[in-house]
Amino acid sequence: MDQCYARPYYKDTGRRPYLYYAVIGIDGEAELEISRSRHRVDEVPAGLVLNAFRRAEHAAEMDQLLGGVLGRVLENQDKALYEKAKAGESWLILQGEVQKDDTLDYLRNAVGIVQAALDMGAEAVLDLHALRLISPQGWKSLFDPPFSPWEHVTFLWSPMEGGSFWLHTRGMLKFGRPDIGLEGVPQGEQGRAMDIFKQMVFYAAQGAAFTQNTRLHISEHTACMLHPELAGQMDDPDYNNEHYQMSWADCVFEDV
Repeated sequence: MDQCYARPYYKDTGRRPYLYYAVIGIDGEAELEISRSRHRVDEVPAGLVLNAFRRAEHAAEMDQLLGGVLGRVLENQDKALYEKAKAGESWLILQGEVQKDDTLDYLRNAVGIVQAALDMGAEAVLDLHALRLISPQGWKSLFDPPFSPWEHVTFLWSPMEGGSFWLHTRGMLKFGRPDIGLEGVPQGEQGRAMDIFKQMVFYAAQGAAFTQNTRLHISEHTACMLHPELAGQMDDPDYNNEHYQMSWADCVFEDV
């Protein structure tokens, strides 16, 4: 197994990764060709299914996914790509709850299957959990080594009263782990807040679960004691997932 897909801190929490990728603009008549060597795919992970959507039969579902609040978010990210996606007549959707997640091989396989679909001329990928519409070139950066867990997660900044910020993630469901929220980040502390999040995403991708107070080294000379509390439900609109709830006021920094 490729070590970059290992999960050395894996704990079976009972949660399972859930993936949802829609490859938009694929030739609806062509058969998907997946190469073990070129796409680094050795199986369709148990729990994932591939479904074809065609506008003639599934227009309501397609328009719902690209409409509403999500549609406005995607349009603001890249209007030209969004218009291409809206015009797509055929989609290939890879989705489901992964059954075996003690390594990240399931994610490597899923990314390779999507890359195979893009190689057939598709124009965009909707990563529903990360609230992201991705171009073929952008997806290639996910597909090409080395693997980077941060590329699979969206980091969002929301202003709070008093001038502070709420930093939160979308996309950790793909690792079978709660998303992360940190409230009350002061002006000027965004860098340290992002350092915390990058460390938490890194370890969660490697299988860790934050079930108690946690001390993280966030830089060469700085550590931070965190107090994550599990909160929310899977249908929480801010996360579409459970989340670790934290406050900046409770973060304790120390020199190391």
